[in-house]
Amino acid sequence: MKPVNVFSLLQAKSSLNEEGFKAYLQHHEIEIKDAELNDLSAFAVTLRGAGASVQDLNNFYIGYKVPQIGKEFDLLKFCRDSIINIEIKSNSVAAKIHAQLLRNKYYLGFIGRTIYAFTFVSSSGKLYFLDTAEQLVEITPVQLQGILSKQVADETNEPDLLFNPSDYLVSPFNSTAKFLAGQYFLTHQQEDFKVQILNSINAAAGTCFTAITGSAGTGKTLLTFDIAKHLLASGKKVLIIHCGQLNNGHRALIEAGWTICPIKNYKIHNVATFDAILIDEAQRIYQNQLNDIVAAASSAKCACIFSYDKIQTLASWEARNDSAGKIDSIASIARYKLSEKIRTNKEIANFIKLIFNNKKTAHAHTGKNIQINYFDNIEDAKAYLNSLNDAEWEVLRFTPSQYYKEHHENYFDALSKTSHQVIGQEFDGVAIALDQFFQYNDAGELIYNGNAYYEPTKMLFQNITRARRRLNLVVIGNRVLLDRCLAILK
Repeated sequence: MKPVNVFSLLQAKSSLNEEGFKAYLQHHEIEIKDAELNDLSAFAVTLRGAGASVQDLNNFYIGYKVPQIGKEFDLLKFCRDSIINIEIKSNSVAAKIHAQLLRNKYYLGFIGRTIYAFTFVSSSGKLYFLDTAEQLVEITPVQLQGILSKQVADETNEPDLLFNPSDYLVSPFNSTAKFLAGQYFLTHQQEDFKVQILNSINAAAGTCFTAITGSAGTGKTLLTFDIAKHLLASGKKVLIIHCGQLNNGHRALIEAGWTICPIKNYKIHNVATFDAILIDEAQRIYQNQLNDIVAAASSAKCACIFSYDKIQTLASWEARNDSAGKIDSIASIARYKLSEKIRTNKEIANFIKLIFNNKKTAHAHTGKNIQINYFDNIEDAKAYLNSLNDAEWEVLRFTPSQYYKEHHENYFDALSKTSHQVIGQEFDGVAIALDQFFQYNDAGELIYNGNAYYEPTKMLFQNITRARRRLNLVVIGNRVLLDRCLAILK
């Protein structure tokens, strides 16, 4: 997206023919409606009347969206020491203006510059400002012009590089304190689904079954636990059943008063005493467990929410069980599918698609997001993995069999977290080892030719999708996989 002078944009609108103005907008990658242009024109006229010069409204991004998040700003200007955000409304009330500017400040605050946040209401001609105490105050156009005239635009940065999408997806497990303190926001899609689900629960006379689905990185867990948090705050009794091993985040929530149990212990709780049951990572639930919970919820007439991703299974028998399909077939279940991928870095997300199928020909252009290290010696590979800084990298290993030793145990430290232990979690940096048994079949799909109780390709997908910012792949004696990784990153 390209910045533009606001006066230039408006004069292009008034003087160019439709085709010419459309080309002008396309050049700057701007999408704006006529009604929005009218409000923007009212703002420019107001500023001009306050003595604003052409340069005061230079270098503004119109309708800028944070990558992968979809958070949009009407007017945004990046300066050397500050960021100017101006929202343009035809009509609004103070409470909504205040809430939006607080949210905008939160998103922009991660960049580390002073934030000047304003709202202009065209119907009244009034200007509002979020002051240093985060209170909403009315200001004059002259005051706004004074602030604009003192800021020096920073034309060296690409805005997309200033934002890290992973900053905005707070994990209830890995950022539990922030989650409990409410220091996060939901995406528009998450917020919309939350409202619909809560409305359905409140309106239901009997059992209300709900399914929240989505691929890795879409924020299923955050939405699910945010709904639980909202229900708890409203006085409801909530039981969360996790289809896996409890992690430190779960334990912190339990200490904060939440009722959470692993699926193996679900029978110790009397479902009839709860207003809502939330089953997380439900794609791993057994058929008998699912039947018990559905029957208990129906009898108790409580809300029952399943959160799952059918792809995130760790064994072939889990996939064959098709728990996701069985949940989907529950009578009258309401389905909500999250489609906005927000956790994973774009380059990493693209790399994951390409490494799992060598027939795809696109490239994943990266800076320092993905590292490739090759070793021909297992002991050296293990020493390298053990040498990684714990503060920067989470080394994830495959879950070993309980019955016999598997090859991958030779290069992983037994203290590293397993695929089963990191279900639903996320880490800034993830390191993973790939041995010589990973190969591609004739269809181009990544397969594993060694012996393993759990399915290594599924565990690899589980582990690799835990990465929020950086990925470190340690390839051991596998030239085919090394060549594929290098070709993707060419």
